[in-house]
Amino acid sequence: MKATATTALVVCLAACNSTWTVTPTPGANGFDAAQGQDWRFASTGGEGPSATWQAHADQGAVSAPNVMSMVAPNHRSEDRFNLCWSATPKFVDGRLSLAVRADRGEIDRGGGPMWRVQDDDNYYVCRWNPLEHNFRVYVVRRGVRFQLATAIVSAAPAAWHRIEVEHQGARIRCWLDGEKLLEANDATIPGAGGVGLWTKADACTSFDDLVVRPGASSAAVPQNTGPGGGN
Repeated sequence: MKATATTALVVCLAACNSTWTVTPTPGANGFDAAQGQDWRFASTGGEGPSATWQAHADQGAVSAPNVMSMVAPNHRSEDRFNLCWSATPKFVDGRLSLAVRADRGEIDRGGGPMWRVQDDDNYYVCRWNPLEHNFRVYVVRRGVRFQLATAIVSAAPAAWHRIEVEHQGARIRCWLDGEKLLEANDATIPGAGGVGLWTKADACTSFDDLVVRPGASSAAVPQNTGPGGGN
């Protein structure tokens, strides 16, 4: 089944906003509790075991003291998507943002938030990849990824960057470091779903300061919750 994308915006940039600074957001999920929200560690496609995720202390955390990181891929599959997501509470319309830092990765790097997650094979994802110098939004349907919009960017991988997503009905808009770079219309997944974190292949990435501001039919992600380790 193909994604129902009716519009897409492609933007070419020399560099991201050099004056942008990622700062903590009051009430954000900083992954600071040892237990809490029911996170699921899973995969889409590829072969081999799922990656290891861990909530851990990081001196560079945006919302100190912890970050959530994909710390080990545990596989050699270039087509594997590494997932850390929660089925509850539900999100359909609204706005979410996430701080992302690309720690390492040779095949792939970076990552971003996923939302309207139905299961391991059906969701939306917006991700930044410093190896490819691009910023993209996709819909994953039955385990197959369909690109909805793309932008060429240049941003320092060792620094924190903020991805923001607004989804209302079929309209999707995405920002990187305060710059709106992507727009698309897609009705592939119209219903509410979970929210989570996404990387590809061997992209070991850290995430922090997750903020979900839902519409009338969604519920906010609990503050300061997170797992104690991966699987």
